[in-house]
Amino acid sequence: MSVVKENTSSLLSLLRGEFITDQGNQKYIPLLLFIVLLILLNIRISFRAEHLLKESISLEEEVADLRLVYITTKSDLMSMYRRSVIEEIVADKGLATSLIPPIIIEIGND
Repeated sequence: MSVVKENTSSLLSLLRGEFITDQGNQKYIPLLLFIVLLILLNIRISFRAEHLLKESISLEEEVADLRLVYITTKSDLMSMYRRSVIEEIVADKGLATSLIPPIIIEIGND
């Protein structure tokens, strides 16, 4: 029973900070502060890594959406390049396809 009470009292003294105020333990204060600093730095790095992971996932989703837009736009443009579609577009402006084939003009070297 005394062992449990002794462990509980030592834990309470540690939580109260009596460990630090003891003159024999004053030399450990810089080490404890360094350990606390490392723990805080580790927590900060973990949060930063989680933020970067979320941003990476968001950017991957945006790339997938933009790829779908690209494919749709490319398909629409490819359908506009057909001769029949171009003829319909220029027919409103009074243009029509020539029924006379082009004539090749040869320049003589005389």
